[in-house]
Amino acid sequence: MTTTIAQQVCLQLDNRLAAAEAVLATGGMASPVLAAVVAEFRRKFAKTRPALEGDPAPSQREAVFELEQAADSAKWAALADPGASEQVKLAVVAAHDSICWFKATGGLLDREYAEQDPLAS
Repeated sequence: MTTTIAQQVCLQLDNRLAAAEAVLATGGMASPVLAAVVAEFRRKFAKTRPALEGDPAPSQREAVFELEQAADSAKWAALADPGASEQVKLAVVAAHDSICWFKATGGLLDREYAEQDPLAS
């Protein structure tokens, strides 16, 4: 069975969210607000995943937009949190980039781009 691009994006996003959640679970210095925003990102992903993995249709497009909004909130919360470690910031930004890249290109975020440090100037 062939995995669609949308299913691959969901797997990538799920893995990246899990990485962010794992770092947050270690305690660290991240704020409770950041943890709550990442939890909301996970809830939106769980809600929208069936539409994302489905056939390209208006419902898929709406799901992408809804999930992108949650991803944007998580990204900016991570970057604004002075106590968040570099590791959690990178994990949240990587999860954000997965869905935003799919929205912009219809493709899977490629490995070369994904391995760049999104916080490097």
